[in-house]
Amino acid sequence: MKDEPTILFAYSFHAAEGRNCFVLGTIVTPGNTHDSHILEPLVEQVIEKGGKQEAVAADAAYKTPAITIYLFNKEITPALPYTRPRKKEGFFCNHDYV
Repeated sequence: MKDEPTILFAYSFHAAEGRNCFVLGTIVTPGNTHDSHILEPLVEQVIEKGGKQEAVAADAAYKTPAITIYLFNKEITPALPYTRPRKKEGFFCNHDYV
């Protein structure tokens, strides 16, 4: 949904590909489903069809503590991008407290 008066139907296509750019798994979801909820079923699909992978590279939408723990438990190396700290102006970070 874009805003109240405009209704927009959308979907997301999630694909996992291997080292040689072959598609190993796909999942299509409604557009309002967050990307982070799809990684686990997609990894399971890839493991089932193509075997366990060494690493998973994903964009920042997949960078959550739950996904990182899930990948470490599966003995898969997560390759996720750096994201800058998101703090509100005027608030302190955790490392500022002594």
